[in-house]
Amino acid sequence: MNPSTLSPTPHALQRTAPWAVTWLTWPLLFALNLLLIAGALSRDWALPLVLGALTAFQVLTLVSLELLYPLDPRWRMTWRSFVGRDLKYFAAGGVTGAAINYGVAWLGLELDTPHRGPLAAAPVWLSVPVAILAFEGCQYWQHRWSHEANSALKRFLWKTHAAHHLPEQVYVLMHPAAHPLNFVLVQGLIRLPLFYCLGLSPQALFAVSAVIGLQGVISHCNVDLRAGWLNYVFVGTELHRVHHSARSAEAQNFAVVCSLVDVVFGTFVYRPGQHPERLGMEDPAAYPRSDQFWRVLALPFAQHDRGAAGRLR
Repeated sequence: MNPSTLSPTPHALQRTAPWAVTWLTWPLLFALNLLLIAGALSRDWALPLVLGALTAFQVLTLVSLELLYPLDPRWRMTWRSFVGRDLKYFAAGGVTGAAINYGVAWLGLELDTPHRGPLAAAPVWLSVPVAILAFEGCQYWQHRWSHEANSALKRFLWKTHAAHHLPEQVYVLMHPAAHPLNFVLVQGLIRLPLFYCLGLSPQALFAVSAVIGLQGVISHCNVDLRAGWLNYVFVGTELHRVHHSARSAEAQNFAVVCSLVDVVFGTFVYRPGQHPERLGMEDPAAYPRSDQFWRVLALPFAQHDRGAAGRLR
């Protein structure tokens, strides 16, 4: 599939936020990330506490902007969507993912016994980008295979991942709306073993976790946040919103941090000033509704792939 041949989406963005919010939010948060990483490492701060405080500040900032300047009212977080749906996924999937995420960082930060690995003796400025690219390369294929689903393994991967695409809104606090098995696959079976085998130092693991954490929350923000040419390097709001499109032909952009991987493998879709017509499943009637919690949790164990082609390539 060549993304350049796809017809443009019909919905042009209307100015919903001040210029400064649109163009400066991501760069400022990213710069703050780097400054706090550098400060924490140079001043020997308690790295797990810094990581937790930084994540909380970023989430609070982005949720506040969503309330003030929503990009599309259809995609707003509501009391019904958050309490009636998202909190359940926080409990089952979000807490699982957060525990693994934070546990990976905490374990690495607290380990006193050194272990060998190609990056064990590397400086932080070198090991961090190498580790991010290694993680991106692994998770990219797991993510892409989940959407292709042209074999028994890939169909299973899709059924563990489909829960994240059932919502017809994308906003910061729906980011953890996913099946617990998907978190286990990405974090427990990819991220943890990979970083351990690379031999990341606690300092490098802290920095990597901070960068991945920021990209994860900002990519789901329901605000007109733009990054210009930086979209060709990092995954931002504009790119990941397209990934949640209900049109499976345009729902590319499988990277989660470094969009260069999508550029290299031909799955990069970037349309400045436009957003998808609709989010969610191409054929929503073929799947449980996102608020049918127990039916969604049962998806990976379903005997029939009813309607699976509604999202798959």
